[in-house]
Amino acid sequence: MSRSTLQRTLAGIAAVGVLAGGTATIAATSGQLTLTGTVQQILAITVTPTASASGLDLTGSVTQLKVATVVAEANNPTGYSVSISSLNNGAGDCGAANGPCFHSPTATTNDDLSFSLLRDAVAVSFSGATGIFISSGARSAVGGDSYDANITYDGTSANLDQATDYTETLTFTISESQAV
Repeated sequence: MSRSTLQRTLAGIAAVGVLAGGTATIAATSGQLTLTGTVQQILAITVTPTASASGLDLTGSVTQLKVATVVAEANNPTGYSVSISSLNNGAGDCGAANGPCFHSPTATTNDDLSFSLLRDAVAVSFSGATGIFISSGARSAVGGDSYDANITYDGTSANLDQATDYTETLTFTISESQAV
């Protein structure tokens, strides 16, 4: 290789080195990082019966007896609602047209004892076998909103003449409120 070719080759290598070094000197002085995350839907209900929920004296009378704590948790900003359904009324076993009742599937009589369900101290209105326990226009508090489920009944004149167990099953269902 001649001296002039060697000089041109070395000059080319030097120019590439300068360009490579020049590229590093024009690197960005800042950069961006975009972070994303997801919040999962929260829609949950917990019904915790009290000791009073079983062994009730249906020949007596109770007023606003706490039988459960209901915790409803929802993160929908439009709110949530909790509905209740009565197993006995839904099966046509209650003498009253609306609301829940104590009934015995093994009794030879058709006796039943209607009762009122209250959310805290507010009576729940039923239409047939279903009622609205709560309708909230806002999301719940962190950990949920807590409510007392209370019952009121008067069995002193109900004439439940068969000595057997009378029951009722109430199903609490939470759903999201729809934006209006």
